[in-house]
Amino acid sequence: MDGGAAHAMAIAECLKKSGYDVAVACDNKNEYGYHTRHADERFLGFDSHHEGYAEKMIAFLKNHHYDVLIPTSDTAAEFMSFHKEELLPLTGVLMPSKEVFKKGYDKNELMKVCKEHGFPHPLTIDLSVVSVDDAETFASFPYPGLLKPNLTSGGRGMTLVHSYEELKSVCPAIHEQFGDCHLQQFIKAGGRQVKVQIMTDKDGYPAFNSVIWKQRYYPVNGGSSCCNVTIDNPTIAKTCGEVLKTIGWVGFADFDLIENPDTHELLIMEINPRIPACVRSAFKSGMDYATMIADVTLGQPLRYYEYKPGKRLRHLGFDVLWFLKSPDRFKAKPSWFRFFGKDTYYQDWLKGDFSAFFWGTWGNFKKQMDPEFRKAKSGVKV
Repeated sequence: MDGGAAHAMAIAECLKKSGYDVAVACDNKNEYGYHTRHADERFLGFDSHHEGYAEKMIAFLKNHHYDVLIPTSDTAAEFMSFHKEELLPLTGVLMPSKEVFKKGYDKNELMKVCKEHGFPHPLTIDLSVVSVDDAETFASFPYPGLLKPNLTSGGRGMTLVHSYEELKSVCPAIHEQFGDCHLQQFIKAGGRQVKVQIMTDKDGYPAFNSVIWKQRYYPVNGGSSCCNVTIDNPTIAKTCGEVLKTIGWVGFADFDLIENPDTHELLIMEINPRIPACVRSAFKSGMDYATMIADVTLGQPLRYYEYKPGKRLRHLGFDVLWFLKSPDRFKAKPSWFRFFGKDTYYQDWLKGDFSAFFWGTWGNFKKQMDPEFRKAKSGVKV
């Protein structure tokens, strides 16, 4: 679902190698997934961000039988969770219940879980409980802080505030556009941005994991990975697995964490309830989450996988934009000019999938020309 995304190519490739047939539901033809040679069927007119998506998708599934649904976006994952009871008679759904989903996906609810159980996280104030007019509560807050909508993705609506007065000034507009918010301690630059992927078995016990270090991202002030590498960090992977067990999560989950450069502690920021865009490095490291999801959904035992970190992934299109915008373009490590290597792969380019690369890149170019899209993907407002 939302199968036009670049990582839909990698997901489809893995599923085909495992013996599955693959269909993609896309928004338009100028997308990677629509043209990938690894798809057996393609359907247009499905965008989970649009009103009426749930009714349209359920009607579609009543007339087209599929054994497994795999979301590539937060909104598609939310649809699967919130409509789970309606979907189960029609197809296979590996997604936690609505109550569990909200506890993990809602950033503010997740911070409450972390605080209650001692999981590493930034200091957070729930603005749906504490009014911004309560000056005493915010007097001791260690500014700057990050004003964050409880439900958002890709940095949308996140705003850096440097004082209580600035918080009072910007909060009403952010709340009106995005709903309930929370104020979170801002972790200064200098630490790593890390992602942790966890796959549970059918009973919710963490079975496999991988860790991705985002070495470059676009927008440069906080955005999607354009260069990453898989690393070995069993400690933080175990912690994230404990979080999932605590909230009762079943299936796949992807964590975003930021390292505090002063303490070198990795702090949990959010859970993405779907396979992340930069997942191909984890695939190449041996963790085929696409096949895992399909197998567990169908009640099959998990296959054997061996994790081999050190696989690097670049998104060529976004890495070009990073190069144009970043002051570190000539001193970046790894070098921006290192395009090839036995452990280097591309998010938007798969061998033999040139048509998907061409049309997906063209679609991304058209999006970048849209001022509203650039505004939505501009990263943290400062």
